[in-house]
Amino acid sequence: MNDIPVDDAVGTEPEHYLLLGDVGLHYPLAPRPGTPLVVVRIAPSPFSSAGPQAVEYLKPPSTTTRWALLLDSEREEVIREFTEPLVVWRGTSMDPDFARVLATWRTSGDRAADLETITPLAVLRVHRGTGHDRTEVLMCTRMREVGAVFARVATVELKAGATVPEIAREALTRAHELRDHVAVEWQEFTHFESETEIELKLGLKERVSPWGLASRIASVVRDGRLPGFLPDVGNELQRWHFQQHTFEVLDPVAERGYIAFIRKPSGRYELKHKVFAADAMRRTETFRQGLEIPTGEFASVLARDYSELTWRRLPSFTRCRFDVNVESVATGHFFGIEIDEVVVPEYDAVLQQVELEYHRSRVHDGLDQASIDTELYRLADVVGEWLAEAGVTSEKTFYSKLSFLRDCVAGERPTVRPVG
Repeated sequence: MNDIPVDDAVGTEPEHYLLLGDVGLHYPLAPRPGTPLVVVRIAPSPFSSAGPQAVEYLKPPSTTTRWALLLDSEREEVIREFTEPLVVWRGTSMDPDFARVLATWRTSGDRAADLETITPLAVLRVHRGTGHDRTEVLMCTRMREVGAVFARVATVELKAGATVPEIAREALTRAHELRDHVAVEWQEFTHFESETEIELKLGLKERVSPWGLASRIASVVRDGRLPGFLPDVGNELQRWHFQQHTFEVLDPVAERGYIAFIRKPSGRYELKHKVFAADAMRRTETFRQGLEIPTGEFASVLARDYSELTWRRLPSFTRCRFDVNVESVATGHFFGIEIDEVVVPEYDAVLQQVELEYHRSRVHDGLDQASIDTELYRLADVVGEWLAEAGVTSEKTFYSKLSFLRDCVAGERPTVRPVG
């Protein structure tokens, strides 16, 4: 099997394969031993990199192939080349043209119905070496109409020159690793540093349309043009607005920060409590939900529940935020690119920032908490570069809403305060 056709459009380092087979190879279903394995070689996706990847994202066009390898239960191998490229998978089902090809491919003793159980199982990223071949095994972890996401569960090594069937079968021996996370919706993630907000900001020096900026950044992420990041598939964009009533905590020193009240559509309030001595990347943040507060009686809540604190009321503001959510290809950390506008009517003041906030991390082989800060700063760099190319001047900062409100009260013109 060393004579597998090579598509000139496909790079040689690493090689990319999409492995399809019975869904029971990934989920604890009754096995269907007659179902074949199908391996197709694919080009690197717009989100692929030469280095190790925690995650891969394949839209339908990225599953296009010029040849496929069929492996049956008796280890027979058949290769088919196509005169025209075929898309293999669209959304949640096999592409009809590729399905027709497979249906005519089976031998008379095979059961065509078994093709209905076939699903994308894994992306195999094969790094060829002189002494051994190393393969990253990324199992399918999310399937949406827009595409499929794969997370690395293992890395396997075989002798140099390993054949594609050997690689595929060895990869399947690791298919169940991390399955309770990878194969279960909303179990794919973990979160480090609970009750801590981790965030950088890019202060914008000219007024922009927040929605226009968010829409443009979202399209850049969608098309794989934000280096090293892919969309949070199925949660690509969020839109928010609310009014916030803020009270600065002055004493004791260890509790400095603010307490804010945000009214929900139910009529009840969310209480947000942030503790930080100075603007910084990490700030303690906790919430209380469902508070019933008579209109405007926030001070009575503070007197009752936070009697040990000394505070002062700051002006209220409205906030609109459009979040473009991304995931790091290399590390599996999720971040929000949050285009934020705060308006303080009492002082006719406006603050616009791009907040870059850590959200959560994908469970995968090689997950590393220590890479959160590095990747957050890298995201700030690539977003800052994109803003500059788009003609928007920005600067890294930790400048907080609290500092903005203080400046409003002091009669100072709010300014961006750079990191460092």
